[in-house]
Amino acid sequence: MELTIRRRTQEDINEFITWTYDGIYSFYDNNSQKEKIDGLKESVHLERAFSVVDENENLIGNCEFYDVEEDGKTILVLGVQLKPSMTGKGNGSAFVQAIIDQGRERLKFSHLELAVADFNERAIRTYEKEGFKKRGSFENEIRGENYQFSIMAKDF
Repeated sequence: MELTIRRRTQEDINEFITWTYDGIYSFYDNNSQKEKIDGLKESVHLERAFSVVDENENLIGNCEFYDVEEDGKTILVLGVQLKPSMTGKGNGSAFVQAIIDQGRERLKFSHLELAVADFNERAIRTYEKEGFKKRGSFENEIRGENYQFSIMAKDF
């Protein structure tokens, strides 16, 4: 499977909003909160928000690169989401690798970070396989519940 990142379209976003996940992964449902839906709708205009498609232009996922300020430094952070029907089937590494490779071509970064919910062991294994290492953690309240997140980083 050959994956490509490209600018998001309104049609892509309309599909993203319908994505729901099974079991504990329902945490990532795109229709679960108004802020998430609004953020997706507004992302069509963002320069560093992409859709991920296969060689037949089938929508596989999405990603976004954004800046976070920490201790006076700007850190480039990656957010990714794989289509629900593609999860848990060994597609994660190819998905993440395509995003990183093509993101580096476009954005020329040498350091990248991401945050992942601690319960998402599948994603953590994928990120570790791709060379990310845990560098910290934080807690965040989402929809009235507290969740632990790991911050993972990779230098290139």
